[in-house]
Amino acid sequence: MEHTHQSIMVPLADLVDSPFNVRRHTAASVDELAALIESQGLLHPLTVTEQPEKRPRAGQRRRTRFGVVAGKRRRRALLRLLEQGKLGKDYEVRCDLVAPERAREISVAENSAREPMHPADEFEAFKAMLDDGRSVEDVAARFGVPPLTVQRRLKLAALSPKLIRLYREEGINLDQLMALTLTDDHAAQERAWFDARVWDRDAAALRRVLTAGEVQATGSALVRFVGIEAYEAAGGVVRRDLFDAEQAGWISDPDLLRRLAAEKLDGIAELVKAEGWSWVEARVDFDGPALRQFARCESSLRRLTAEESQALDEMKLREAELDAEAQAMNESRDFSQSDRLALEEEDIAARRSAIQVARQTWRAEDKAHAGAVVTVSRVGDPEIVRGLVREADRRAAEGAEARHGRKNRSSAETSDAAGLAAGATKPADRQSESHEQHPSKLSDSLLRRLAAHRTLALQAVLASSVPLALAALTHVFVKAVFAEAWPRERAAMQVAIQLPATALAAAADDLQGSRASQAIEAAKLRWKERLPEERSDWFTWLVALPQEELLELLALCSALTVNALPAAGAAVNADALASAAALDMADWWEPTAASYLNHVSKAQVVEAVRQARGNAAGSQSLLLLNKQGLVAEAALQLADQRWLPQGLRRAA
Repeated sequence: MEHTHQSIMVPLADLVDSPFNVRRHTAASVDELAALIESQGLLHPLTVTEQPEKRPRAGQRRRTRFGVVAGKRRRRALLRLLEQGKLGKDYEVRCDLVAPERAREISVAENSAREPMHPADEFEAFKAMLDDGRSVEDVAARFGVPPLTVQRRLKLAALSPKLIRLYREEGINLDQLMALTLTDDHAAQERAWFDARVWDRDAAALRRVLTAGEVQATGSALVRFVGIEAYEAAGGVVRRDLFDAEQAGWISDPDLLRRLAAEKLDGIAELVKAEGWSWVEARVDFDGPALRQFARCESSLRRLTAEESQALDEMKLREAELDAEAQAMNESRDFSQSDRLALEEEDIAARRSAIQVARQTWRAEDKAHAGAVVTVSRVGDPEIVRGLVREADRRAAEGAEARHGRKNRSSAETSDAAGLAAGATKPADRQSESHEQHPSKLSDSLLRRLAAHRTLALQAVLASSVPLALAALTHVFVKAVFAEAWPRERAAMQVAIQLPATALAAAADDLQGSRASQAIEAAKLRWKERLPEERSDWFTWLVALPQEELLELLALCSALTVNALPAAGAAVNADALASAAALDMADWWEPTAASYLNHVSKAQVVEAVRQARGNAAGSQSLLLLNKQGLVAEAALQLADQRWLPQGLRRAA
């Protein structure tokens, strides 16, 4: 059936919306389309019908308008160009005039039959234009998009052809493609995708694979300390994600970053050494366990200088002004200045802290055996920890005091030394090796795994033993009050609570569901159900709690602070605590594939079976099995045998 239409030119001012247009919602921006029309012209005519005015103004004849049946966005883009002064007021638009009775049919056909361009076609077309010699800025201007958009599409066009083909077949989505653009190496892109398990191919997982071993710049204290510019000037490469709003980057050479940080710290250390310290070390890493290897030398605070007093007074006044601004901001609900206020408050806190640090002084005789560590703070600033005393220097100083008639600070150490001179063995060095005379050395990661299970079991035992938990908690206070350690700075009453749950989970991924974990979670749940919903009511509730129940709750909470991991440095006390609790890890742990057998050699698996079953000949025959079969058979033979590896056996 033949359908005719008339091609006409219509003034833009005479084009109006048509009731026949089936598309009612066009919220998308027309800026990009306007730029296309400006550079390429109107490629497709609008479809219109005559639409006479219903009520002409008095004294004027009826004016014919043209309703846009198909091309609503094109009309809006033309009007945008008119607003921008890029079209004249008398601009005429090429249109196809159709009869009203066909208008709705044509509108439905155009809106439903038009197939949008596949994104892969679009970014390959952008690449072709760049290959023809056009610049990124020129292409961006012609299509009304930012240059970053063009750069992103070029990144996608440069992906492996295999992945582009897979994208066209809907075997990979756009988010996953964007993640794979982190590398330009097609082989690496394909490995990241095809070697990954089906359920492990989300964009975040792909980014982790492509940036394995690299340091994410955002939030890295070392990157902030060294500076991206200094790192790149030294030849370092930054892998940047064009598709991230913050332009996240990854440091591809962490060793170079650490070397630059160490060199910068060495320069600061030279300045600190001039203060008269016996030694100064520059350490890129200096965490809590490392700090605990030192004693602290007592310091005093000098008087504030006139300049410091004035600066502190000015800070106090400025803080009051910032508080007033913050209150006004909250009342007006206008938070546009919140970032500025937060940054200024942080700056004031940093300057006040710097003044207090500068006031610290030490005696010359203390500096003669003490030193300082120069490191990087958590926020990426240089941090100087002064007044540290190494163990050897502490003992030398104590020996000098003893020679001058002062009481020896550590009678326990003296008797220990005497015992060693007589050939005695320290209790901590004695081990119960009833099962084997020459145990094979276990890996550090496995020892941490076993220590995590032992720690959780200790927590469970203490949680059910109120007297022992109270004794352990009191021990913390007794050591702080009565131990004659090297003098250190003291503050008002403080108890540092450190819950090692995260460290335990990192050391052993099979803790969840263990017997100790189930016991602890059950105890926590019982108390959680009793606690008031509002945290502000907790203290009042605790005050009214019967003492017996209060002690039970205290036992649980204090038990959860126990940390027997190697890095905690509490091996001797952990052994004493386990002995007092009569901890038998056979009640809490058993050697399964996940907990032990998969983490040791075949010989160690066979040795475990031999120790548990006492059959040397039978256990040696297990070596004929492959590792998977050996582990399965050993797990069956070790079940219910209460065998424990060396890391979990009771200390003598």
